[in-house]
Amino acid sequence: MEWGSFKVLEAPRRGREHRRGFTMIELCIALSLLVIGLASVVQATSRMHSLRKQNRERILAQNAIRSISERVHARSYVLSKDPDTWAEELALSLDPGGFIGSTFEVQGLNEDVDDPLIGSIRVFTDERLTDGNIGFQLGMPRDLNGDGDATDADVRPDGRVLPVLVTVHWRGETGTNTYRHGFWVMGY
Repeated sequence: MEWGSFKVLEAPRRGREHRRGFTMIELCIALSLLVIGLASVVQATSRMHSLRKQNRERILAQNAIRSISERVHARSYVLSKDPDTWAEELALSLDPGGFIGSTFEVQGLNEDVDDPLIGSIRVFTDERLTDGNIGFQLGMPRDLNGDGDATDADVRPDGRVLPVLVTVHWRGETGTNTYRHGFWVMGY
């Protein structure tokens, strides 16, 4: 066929094998790859969301423990001006209904169904307790009142050093979680 001074060549017509477009097999393979890719993206996004929630829970727990520990240290410092009543007053301030109290809430963490207590503070005044009794390694038993032995059942009247254990217990993204922080306060 000629068109003006140009000659247009037509491709020879052959059978069905030279049709333009995709075959069903090619379409199925492409669709399968697309579905696998989308599933991978969805799974990765879901995992990242879960990790983000876990990290947030962990940070909330750590910040709560840090804040409560600082409050206990500050209260200990205020009470240390009178060493004769320091241990008694500190223990009373960490009892239920005390100045700080023995429990605390952590905003943003879900309480565990089995144990509704989110945060707890325990001060130990019994020198005979061991790390096994406490459930945390604090180097116990230890002479807490400086009398040369570690046999006193209650050192509130004359204690000079007291171990404190702060615990946060919650049900989170990965199930039940517990963070503990043990430290010492001194009344000198």
